Amino acid sequence: MSREPIFTWETASQYEARLAADPGFLAERMQQAAIAGDVKAQLGLAHMLLEGHGAERDPAAAFRWFQLAARSGHPDAINMVGRCHELGWGTVLNTRMAAQCYRAAGEMGHAWANVNLAMLMLARDGAEGETNEILALLVRSARRGNAKAMNFIGQACEDGWRGQPRIAAARRWYVRAAARGCFRGAFNVARHLMANGDLDGAVHWLRRSVESAPPNFCAELGAYLQRHPEKRLRSIAALALERASSAPPQLISEVRAPEVPASPASPKAPPSVLARGRRSMEQAFRSLAASRKPRRT
Repeated sequence: MSREPIFTWETASQYEARLAADPGFLAERMQQAAIAGDVKAQLGLAHMLLEGHGAERDPAAAFRWFQLAARSGHPDAINMVGRCHELGWGTVLNTRMAAQCYRAAGEMGHAWANVNLAMLMLARDGAEGETNEILALLVRSARRGNAKAMNFIGQACEDGWRGQPRIAAARRWYVRAAARGCFRGAFNVARHLMANGDLDGAVHWLRRSVESAPPNFCAELGAYLQRHPEKRLRSIAALALERASSAPPQLISEVRAPEVPASPASPKAPPSVLARGRRSMEQAFRSLAASRKPRRT
């Protein structure tokens, strides 16, 4: 007569595999550890509740767990409390409180907190900052490997925040950002290559950009390039539109390109980075159209 086993033992690797394969099981274990006071578990559970991964989406509960983890002084948690205040995730929107959180986490060396604070300063929303302060925040974040900060430093160089535009420096920052996976950095590298007549290089970086870009960016870029006379650019458009169409409709409407001032002195947010990049690409396209043999570098 056979008996069912009462206990089943699993190795550490089997347990980790089960956590990875079963989001519900992961959320259950994460909650147990969070209740026991594990700060990393509190932070992880908050992210799962915020995203609806392994548990029903509950931004209010996520915010409470972020707050609890932040009380321990964890910079990731403090930054996320700031994000909740900035975007109204589980709490009322309060950009001044968000700025305070970003500043606190940034002083602890949190790269994304410095970027987030710089973005509020650029938008003049909840925080004020002069050009030098904003650039210092971005440079501090870039030194810690933040690709978005690198891209914005490139934008600052290109737009001439400190006087005349520094195009060569801008390109170097865009390349650094693109090499670290920033889709906007890759896009900016592509449009500068187009301006120099390097179509092959531009196609490569446009493809890299589309592969990691959010749906709204892909939809906009694809719509712009789909009727271009250059076949390779039309193929990029098809790839971008396919990526955009594969995303849930609500994701396309919710994810928006951030609007960034051309300089901190601007009182209102001008067109997005994509819009400015489109104008540059139009100039590059006209330049290519006037040249029979695009220069390759």
